[in-house]
Amino acid sequence: MQKKFTTPAEEIAFLEKLLGIEQAEDLAQYQQQVLETPLKERQRKGSTWYPVRLADTRIGTGGKYVLQLVRNSEFNQPHQFQSGASAALFWNAPAGQKTPQLPGTIISVDQDRMEIQVNTEELPDWVDERLIGIDLLFDENSYREMKFALGKIRQADDKTRPGRLRNVLLGYEEAIFSSKKPAPETEEIIRNLNESQRQAVLKMLQAEDAFVIHGPPGTGKTTTMVSAVRAALTTATQVLVCAPSNAAADLLTERLAASGVKVLRIGNPARISEEILPYTMDHLIGSHGDAKEIKRLRKLAYELKRMAWSYKKYYDRSEREQKQAMLKEARSILQQIANMEQYVLDQARGKTQAFVATLVGASHHFLKDKKFEWVFIDEAGQALEPASWIPVLKANRLVLAGDHCQLPPTVKSKEAAKQGLEQTLMEKFLARSSEESRAMLEVQYRSHRDIMDFSSAYFYQNKLQPWEGVASHRLWNETTEANSPLVFLDTAGTGYEERFHPETAGLSNPGEAALLIRHFSAWMEINEGFLKQQLQIAVISPYREQVELLKKETAVLEKQFGNKVKFRCGTVDGFQGQEADLVYISLVRSNDRREIGFLRDIRRMNVAITRARKRLVVIGDSATLAGFGFYDELLDYLQKKAQYQSAWEFPE
Repeated sequence: MQKKFTTPAEEIAFLEKLLGIEQAEDLAQYQQQVLETPLKERQRKGSTWYPVRLADTRIGTGGKYVLQLVRNSEFNQPHQFQSGASAALFWNAPAGQKTPQLPGTIISVDQDRMEIQVNTEELPDWVDERLIGIDLLFDENSYREMKFALGKIRQADDKTRPGRLRNVLLGYEEAIFSSKKPAPETEEIIRNLNESQRQAVLKMLQAEDAFVIHGPPGTGKTTTMVSAVRAALTTATQVLVCAPSNAAADLLTERLAASGVKVLRIGNPARISEEILPYTMDHLIGSHGDAKEIKRLRKLAYELKRMAWSYKKYYDRSEREQKQAMLKEARSILQQIANMEQYVLDQARGKTQAFVATLVGASHHFLKDKKFEWVFIDEAGQALEPASWIPVLKANRLVLAGDHCQLPPTVKSKEAAKQGLEQTLMEKFLARSSEESRAMLEVQYRSHRDIMDFSSAYFYQNKLQPWEGVASHRLWNETTEANSPLVFLDTAGTGYEERFHPETAGLSNPGEAALLIRHFSAWMEINEGFLKQQLQIAVISPYREQVELLKKETAVLEKQFGNKVKFRCGTVDGFQGQEADLVYISLVRSNDRREIGFLRDIRRMNVAITRARKRLVVIGDSATLAGFGFYDELLDYLQKKAQYQSAWEFPE
């Protein structure tokens, strides 16, 4: 890639400018979606829960209030809230009164229950009111941390470690590799890996600056990452492992812990589960020998504050002084708790081998001023570059693992994306470094060969090879046409045109959705007898409106077939990292203008088609898709390898 900058500082300064554009667009969208949108519409879009009930109040880690909120089950439509996000409790005050807010951070959330940590000396009276709700807040903290990291990396002297890594990652200096041999125990760590995985770990260990582990779909990237971390720990006492999302960080925590690594999850897990809980900071404190005393002191502090709250007005000096005395004693107890918690965490800090966090979570105060011999960034192909620099500042050596041929990072500003913000640090390093700086995993353990081959040819230079255990596997090992591993269901000429929804600016295709149902029903008539257990089916579409339509349609099928089938419907983004034996893809686009819009993002299509293990059914309009390079090649491949079917074969 031809660099258009003369110095790395100049390039980082440009990146700071793009981040500013992105922040402005993000804020504008937030204002439109939340501040300027009526309550009912916010509910529908999932950016607001209303009404909610305050189910419990307690004092949590760090002396901060934790509020448990529950929403009415009749409003349990999908929502945008996630662990670690900023949110604000609000009171839908009577007309004429100002609507107050209480900001905080979401600790945990599921379909209808949420815990939010707020930082306030005194809870307002209105939290006990009936008409309360919770809104998503604009995430100022992430932008603040990214800007800080960019400023530090831009100003870093070339002779410092951050300056050297910056120059290598951006291609202004060559990466250095040693010929030193790995520690003897490394061989045992990588013993069960395939050859490309083994070589990836061994080459990584020779990197003095940075290295990329390129893991296409189904090639065991996470397995390789865990082995790479363990190999790094043969010489390093502690490492930092990061990922762009809480869910990805949780998976790494689980897998590292299962491999025997002493791991600590920093920040808020995406879900509080039995697998994750033992490795969180809260659990360390809760399971410590002083836990009972900490719990007693927290309860005492809460009771003191509750009694202080009971003074709604200062009727006289005596009551005012009494309230102040209670609050002072509560603060003293909370400080005592904080000291005890800090002691527990300081002990844990010394015993931990791998700290796991999100990219922004790497700035957590618990890791302040801490440096690591090795820093790992997983899912680096989805990591926004400004966020990636946060953990880089803590690194002596950096490992980027991911696949730049799958989903890119989410960029809300089209202008910022156009100017380069969508390009990741991993992509830049791959484009500007030598072949020695990367290793690709070449054996995929997921898909039948016919499903895999197109992706291998188009995205991975035909380097992918299916593991012998999956190369020819099928549903119930039947080789009839009715059980073909690859099917293309063509809607050309049927009149199943896409439908635009002005209220959401989304697209759906009701005819295509109905066809999917008929096609599956016809297939089940032939294959139902082979079912030995519940069949899990993934239904994927790039368009959210189509997903919502398909959820309704497939719910009818689930009732029809009892517990024999279970459908999961979602967008491509929602299925990243997942797989299913049977996958349907509904492409939606069908028009006489031959416009394909969102389908131009071929990396999303790569994700979609590589979710299937044993059978993939692609439904689309060949007349609309034809004429676009990627889809021309995909259609040619499907006509050669797939069972081609016309929608006319499945009449209404």
